[in-house]
Amino acid sequence: MCIIHKGFRGKRAVLPASILVRNLISLNPTILYEIIHANVAHNINNAMKHLYLILVIIHFSVLSFGQNAYISTDSTGTSGIKLIDGGDLRNSMFCQEIRGDSIIKYSPYELKEYGFKNGEVYVSKNIQIADSSKRVFLECLNRGKTTLYYYKGKNIQTFFIEKDSTPFVELPKKNLKKINYSEQLLSITKDCPNVTDACKLTGYSKKSLTKLIERYNNCELKPFPHFKYGIIIGYEFSRLTLANAVNEWVTYINDPLRYFKNTHDGSFSSGIFIDNPILVSDFSLHVELLYYKHGYSSSESSENGDFDFVANYTLINVPILIRYTYPSNSIRPFANIGLNGSYFIKKEALLDESTIETDAVITNRINLTSLFDNYLLGYVIGTGIEFKLNFRNALFLELRYIHQYGLDNPKSLQIAGFNLLTGISF
Repeated sequence: MCIIHKGFRGKRAVLPASILVRNLISLNPTILYEIIHANVAHNINNAMKHLYLILVIIHFSVLSFGQNAYISTDSTGTSGIKLIDGGDLRNSMFCQEIRGDSIIKYSPYELKEYGFKNGEVYVSKNIQIADSSKRVFLECLNRGKTTLYYYKGKNIQTFFIEKDSTPFVELPKKNLKKINYSEQLLSITKDCPNVTDACKLTGYSKKSLTKLIERYNNCELKPFPHFKYGIIIGYEFSRLTLANAVNEWVTYINDPLRYFKNTHDGSFSSGIFIDNPILVSDFSLHVELLYYKHGYSSSESSENGDFDFVANYTLINVPILIRYTYPSNSIRPFANIGLNGSYFIKKEALLDESTIETDAVITNRINLTSLFDNYLLGYVIGTGIEFKLNFRNALFLELRYIHQYGLDNPKSLQIAGFNLLTGISF
């Protein structure tokens, strides 16, 4: 909180040297006492004024940075009080203090500033809305050489920016000249080219604009968190794990599936994704919609006969991931972790057992499609690199491991494997 105090000025009486010498020589006790008393009183008075100024500065610093709710006027401040958070609209109109059994309301004309325990601060300011001027409480979102304020009134939400070198101005989503806020920000921040790309990507929201002004005050060159969407293509090398399903389903044919420990297949996939920053940070919620089609086949021989296993399926895959992207400027490593859900659009699994009896081949076909659950749920972990193309677009390459289990029957077929993905974000 910035508080400007008026300085103190005092008058100093100066006696002519001749008079002073004459009084000292004559040892006039009255005059000598008055001189000493005046000087001592003057010094004490100056010291008290400086001490008071220091105490006031410390007091208001505690109000600004402490965890207690507070209110302040031009000359006084009170902390450790109880304030009612009435939401953005009411907070812009008045401050509400709980005192005993009553609620005291303060208007923007009565207070200079007030703040809640959670760190939210409101400052009294005169603003111009349409053709009228009025005094309101503005929420102070970021303080520095450039300060960002937020105002919510009836049927209006807008921001204000205050710089050391320019007047207090509104930042509407679109001004009277139909210039949107991104272009206005480019003009306001033109003295720091490091945030040019960030101005084009920032959203018209508290968190996004606060992050931008924070970057601008420090003139930081970093990737700006923003909403992305894009397309993905990949190649998945996966396997079916049958071990859990064997004994329960096919004991009557001498457990033939024991010969098929795993079956493997490689297949292309494609899909789309969205990526939304979490609290305008380097973490994001990453959601994909992917299409897979796989076909597995395996043949084994034993003393009991020959066995052929065939499985084909088509599924929709939905990974829901938390992604962290390292904020470097051109090449950005990232890591994912999360859950993966799948739904089978089509599925089929067949087992053929062939035996030779009296010079004849007898084939017995068993339908094992029921070994597939309709739904799968599992986990995903992956890492990759993102390559910046321009301020908005990027290419990425990722290696991912997926393991999925039957959701209804834990002993059903499992699918696990590696997925190599690439794509572009817009």
